[in-house]
Amino acid sequence: MNRRLALRGLLLAVGLLVLLAAGVLLSFFLLPAPQVAVVRVEGDIWGSYATVLRDALDQVAQDRAVRAVVLDISSPGGEVTASEDLYYQVLALRRERPVVASIGEMAASGAYYLAAAADAIYAKPGSTVGNIGVISILPDPDVVDEKIITSGPFKLSGGSHMDAIRQIEMLKQTFLAAILAQRGDRLQVTPEVLSEGNVYVGLRAQQMGLVDEVGSRSDAIRAAARLAGLRRYEVVDLTPELPEAMDIFGLRLEGVKTAAVLAAPPENLLPGFYYRYVDPLP
Repeated sequence: MNRRLALRGLLLAVGLLVLLAAGVLLSFFLLPAPQVAVVRVEGDIWGSYATVLRDALDQVAQDRAVRAVVLDISSPGGEVTASEDLYYQVLALRRERPVVASIGEMAASGAYYLAAAADAIYAKPGSTVGNIGVISILPDPDVVDEKIITSGPFKLSGGSHMDAIRQIEMLKQTFLAAILAQRGDRLQVTPEVLSEGNVYVGLRAQQMGLVDEVGSRSDAIRAAARLAGLRRYEVVDLTPELPEAMDIFGLRLEGVKTAAVLAAPPENLLPGFYYRYVDPLP
């Protein structure tokens, strides 16, 4: 009798183990794999483009299937507030799931600003990285229009030359503070060196602590998956489509953009402050 009960118990245990193993196998093959999302950041970062990217990152944050995010960046930066907006958006996303930045041709100035918000930064050996600092386009002080009447001496120009210099310094310090906050323990150079505004190739940027690893986008994807604890996953491209109206700003990129094209001076820049790299060569 006892042997019969023991045999029944053994058979029941074996049956449960078989069912459990079958359930695990079925879930492995039938349930959708968790996702690593790739979001591309390409070209100049202007306000309208930043809004599109911010909304896309919001949707990624709400998608439970997405367990990690890779930002695929090829950008010279852009407007100050647009770059700051994306920096804070990436910080918020990072609180929800791992974020890894992968630098293609370039992540300079404002583009590096937002990359610094990621958990880790990958770059190719020859990627252009850095250019921490600010440029300003000042209004032409000699423009006089008798049809325009202003309430103060700087209403039309926005301020004096010295005011602009002081504000540039404030924005530079804000930029530096963000980099130090996110990468301070990994940096191998002083803030004074960073504030010079140099650009570096990916290999040098890694030595300086501006970049964590030299590698491809695939390497960055695998790193994001590891941070999320994923062994099996699907890679999805969740880059938002740009509205047709944005074509007039040159934001819809066709084909591959080289670093020289990305760093070319943008046309028709309005007076203001920019976290943007501009190639000094004519």
